[in-house]
Amino acid sequence: MSNMLTKQEMIDRILHLLHKTSMYDSEYERVATLPFEEGYIGDLSPVVRVGEQDYELAMYERGVQMLSKRTKDTDEVIFWILEDTIHTIAHIKLLQKYKVDNVNTHLKYTKDEIQEMTDMIHESFLQIGGQYEEWHKAGKRKELESPNPGRNTGKGTERS
Repeated sequence: MSNMLTKQEMIDRILHLLHKTSMYDSEYERVATLPFEEGYIGDLSPVVRVGEQDYELAMYERGVQMLSKRTKDTDEVIFWILEDTIHTIAHIKLLQKYKVDNVNTHLKYTKDEIQEMTDMIHESFLQIGGQYEEWHKAGKRKELESPNPGRNTGKGTERS
């Protein structure tokens, strides 16, 4: 388990990891920092609240809190934000490539477009490597976003 970090220390680590990817661009840094902002409750986006002894992972849908989990594992928090940030950047890059804005013009989300986005995401985690790549391959994001009240997330990842 990692030691508790401040919001800024976590943001710095996330940005350092994003720098390892070919998709990094400073214009996307806001995607990684927004979940840590006081009062932020984006729609189906990660929210992180840093407490004195643990972190709260939260998610809202249309202003209603849909997820609230606590963890002491800094790496879980960093991974969760990395996953969401990389997915968001890959989606933005696809919108730019196909010159659509998803307001007036839309992606068709064809099999090829979805595969292209998936490839960008996998490549980014390959470039980051280590446990974050392993967690990405293992689908840990789904675990983090699933409410399972009996699990103590403070112990890190349990492997079978």
